[in-house]
Amino acid sequence: MSIDRQTIEESIAKYDWYQTIDLGNGVSTPGETGDSTRKKLDMMALPDDMSGMAVLDIGCNEGFFAFESERRGAAHVVAMDKSTVAMDKFMLVKSLLGSAADFLQVDLTAPEVERLGRFDIVFFLSVFHHLRHPFMALDRVARLTKGYAVMEFVEAVPIGEEDPSALVRKKSKKGHLHMLPTRKFLTEILQRSGFSRIEVLGTHRFHKIKQERDMPGFNEQRVLLKAYR
Repeated sequence: MSIDRQTIEESIAKYDWYQTIDLGNGVSTPGETGDSTRKKLDMMALPDDMSGMAVLDIGCNEGFFAFESERRGAAHVVAMDKSTVAMDKFMLVKSLLGSAADFLQVDLTAPEVERLGRFDIVFFLSVFHHLRHPFMALDRVARLTKGYAVMEFVEAVPIGEEDPSALVRKKSKKGHLHMLPTRKFLTEILQRSGFSRIEVLGTHRFHKIKQERDMPGFNEQRVLLKAYR
């Protein structure tokens, strides 16, 4: 049974949204990302037909990529996020779309995640710099991946010509410490985690770092890549 536009609008108005997800009837969640998530999707060059595939979306937030994979025919879709608010919004979108995607409120490094099996495509988007144990997480992502992982990292971009293999600390706006890898270091740690080949898809959101972020000698940008098992 289809849900009328007014009901959809009233149900999503209860939340603030990060991702812009098409809910049908001309309504989308009012995400702050606007069309940038759709542009990022285009960069990924995912299969138009994902029939029979198993997909895992780690740190899914409201579930844009999980629901998009299901729309393309993925047979088994699992989304993960440790946030209760993310879970509530995901479950709302799931009900509005009539989706069969599963949600797990769990930390990536929790033991039960190992029992999920392996997935044809794993999304790991802008998660690394938020983690307390990022290298353990990369090892876990590799073990969960059967085909390839679509990854997005905030990377440190050296101002000079030399690209050191380094992990650079940066203060966030809220005063949190984020660890940003350089491209060279990123490639090395992905290979050590068990990925055999890295394909860079593109970059976006380049920023010059302000002095108060305490990251001299570097700027930052987001890099999107595929890491193949």
